Amino acid sequence: MAARIGNQIVSQRQLIADLSHELRTPLTRLDIAVDSVRKKNDIERNIERLEKESGNIRRLVNDSLALAWLENEEPQLEREDLDLVDLLDVIIDDAKFEFPHSLMQIDLPDTAPIKRSNHLAIGQAVENILRNALRYSPTEGLVKVSLDETKQLYQLVISDSGPGVPDFFLEKIFQPFFRVDKSRKTNSNSFGLGLSLARRQLHAVGGDVIATNIKTGGLSMIITLPKNKIKP
Repeated sequence: MAARIGNQIVSQRQLIADLSHELRTPLTRLDIAVDSVRKKNDIERNIERLEKESGNIRRLVNDSLALAWLENEEPQLEREDLDLVDLLDVIIDDAKFEFPHSLMQIDLPDTAPIKRSNHLAIGQAVENILRNALRYSPTEGLVKVSLDETKQLYQLVISDSGPGVPDFFLEKIFQPFFRVDKSRKTNSNSFGLGLSLARRQLHAVGGDVIATNIKTGGLSMIITLPKNKIKP
């Protein structure tokens, strides 16, 4: 118990330190935009900047709070039965709308029932991972989504056609605020929290996610989900 509490304190302190660091850039941009508005320089453009940066800060704080809750509170989610394919269909349709120029290859069965899980936790995790794959794939790059099963598990694989990541970063990309320099950098205003949240959301329903590089290029995210989460 003492060790667990100690680890939680260390984790919370690190999260606060990282959050403080990440807030500096959008706050600096806010200051610049406010100063420009006061000087009546390009008011419309700077109002748009204010709206954008305030949204970034709100998203960063909300994601950080959600991450802290998932890490430290061991949440007991509402258990429900769901069909994973139905959930994936909705997520994929939303992704196609958001990334209209990306190509997607979908291989799903007709149905994939899951008992005693939580559609919100699974949905948010898969959405984060799929959007990540689409974001890092080149324009008109191919993203593959496939679902297989064993007797007790479903295995969902989401593969992109981006640059991949160095092998020694494959586990680190699930750490809060971690970004791979240059090779997977975008202008997407990503704070490096999506994969951390996704893994913890999947853990909350008894699942997991790991990353592997594809030999021909790209990154695969392998998500496992139990068909029936017996433990409460």
